[in-house]
Amino acid sequence: MKKNVIVGISLMAAVTLIWLGACNSSNNKTTESAVGTGSYSRIQLPQDAMASCTVSKDTFNTWFQKGTATENGAVTNANSVTFGHQNNCDFYQWSERMFLWLTSSSEQYGGSVMASPVFFNVVDDPAGGLQMERHAAGIIPVATSSLDKNGPNRLPVFRDKKGRLFEVMFHKAGERVTIKNKAGKVIELGNVEKTPNGPALLKDKAGNKIEQPLIVTKLINPEKVLHAFPTSTGTVFIDMNGNEVDAEVTQATRNALIAQNNSLVYYITMVNDMYAYYLTAINDPKFKNDSISSQQFPTTAAEMACVVNYASSHGYPVPSDSTALTMELKTSWVIADSLDNPQDYFLMEAMIPTYAASSDTLWKPAGQQKAKLALVGIHIVGSVAGHPEMIWATFEHQSNTPNPAYQYINTNGQVKTVAADKGSWLFNSNASDTPYNVNYINYDTSNQSLTAAVPSVGIAPSNTLRMFPFGAAMDSIPNQQDTSASASNTEIIAINNAIMSMIPGNDIRKNYVFVGAVWTSGGSVPNGGVYNPRDSISGLAIGTSLLANSTMETYFQSTSHTCFTCHHGTSLAPADLSHVFSKIKPLNAMLQKIDKDQKK
Repeated sequence: MKKNVIVGISLMAAVTLIWLGACNSSNNKTTESAVGTGSYSRIQLPQDAMASCTVSKDTFNTWFQKGTATENGAVTNANSVTFGHQNNCDFYQWSERMFLWLTSSSEQYGGSVMASPVFFNVVDDPAGGLQMERHAAGIIPVATSSLDKNGPNRLPVFRDKKGRLFEVMFHKAGERVTIKNKAGKVIELGNVEKTPNGPALLKDKAGNKIEQPLIVTKLINPEKVLHAFPTSTGTVFIDMNGNEVDAEVTQATRNALIAQNNSLVYYITMVNDMYAYYLTAINDPKFKNDSISSQQFPTTAAEMACVVNYASSHGYPVPSDSTALTMELKTSWVIADSLDNPQDYFLMEAMIPTYAASSDTLWKPAGQQKAKLALVGIHIVGSVAGHPEMIWATFEHQSNTPNPAYQYINTNGQVKTVAADKGSWLFNSNASDTPYNVNYINYDTSNQSLTAAVPSVGIAPSNTLRMFPFGAAMDSIPNQQDTSASASNTEIIAINNAIMSMIPGNDIRKNYVFVGAVWTSGGSVPNGGVYNPRDSISGLAIGTSLLANSTMETYFQSTSHTCFTCHHGTSLAPADLSHVFSKIKPLNAMLQKIDKDQKK
């Protein structure tokens, strides 16, 4: 018998842009040091951490529109054009201010900045690709319950049984694939054969086994790409050297995540108006200006002015956030009604489909219902002076996920160890339980259904752990400035403590913690690697170099993975850094379509 699943298990959710977070300040019981009102545990930051990254009270007051910090008060954006980029703390201050700006009330538009016309939702275009929809009354954008897990080649990503992360290129039967054989000669692959008890064999057109095969490809990091070939006994995965890789699944999949309150996690991608205008300008064949490049995101005052001038000369609203430069956001949400303390979250209303559970291992879409969503995570990505690779910062709600043990430096210069968190969390029923970060839900792109990744468990919540509390592994050196994980952790703890101590009253933003940020040295082209003091190669991720958001990179946390593991290419071109940039249609293309439709 089929049963309807009401608790927001959705692959597509229509989101009404009514921002409710700032309206709940009178009910918010959070203080600088108090535990929240809900039943879930919360991150407790050490209050005796060395103040290695902070901001003065006078400077903090200047962040607010009225010149003084107020509860749930409006904050102005960080100036990315004049960004100093002298040390780690500059990047962390930028991150904190941008979060406060995005989640603060907007007197100009009502609601919050994030929900204002300053930002566009990135949504599917029925004609293919993506399009941008400006936030406005009556616009109902779309959220998804899973994120594309694509690598630098924009191929889907999955792990093998050894836990290694690979991109996967799927080859069709008869597709032309070239191989370099033992003699160094480039030949064409005939077929791939798989015997029940033996390894997969690559054969040439004559049916002969290819000795010491090397797949010829122009892909980035070809050693980290698997090639999937159909055989008579199923799909086999081959690395570039012709070795078969033991895979847990027969195809690369997208994952979904369910919280312990049985809410699916919803994801919404946004870009700001400067991003939208820049993308439109460089794709406009009539636009010519030597002061801006299509090969990297804007970082200078001249480039900012160029984008603003393009917008004003083409009838677009002049950006009020021009000094923020180009920004891309990824946000994650859960259904608020099942939370004991929704007043401690930023909320917005949504129309979400229900699902019919055909079985414990298969759920299909079965209607819609109205609900409120609560913000649980956000990636803030933005270009700044000297860093066209962009700063990649992330924040989470303090009740999301437990931390394992970590170290920091106290005010006396002593290294202290914080024990692993215990208790019950929104994404972990018992912090002491193992295993953790095990995917239980796959998303079928062909029919938008949910299937059980582990049939014996079914479609169910899994326990999530933030493996690297502030983006640094124990006993590692995460960046060129901090000589230990404890020093790096201390900077993040210190800036969190400083900001939370200066935000007045029961400001909702106190319920969110800054996890960290990454960038590259000198704005060099990211190469996907993680900082290593013994490696002089440019392009390694620095800052909190193992950064991940537990609601977005749940199953991709590793000592070798960072934001740039997937978000890099061979250049600083926007399409190499952003997974959505090249798929988004320019605004002028959208307007031309609207005009054409109106004339029909």
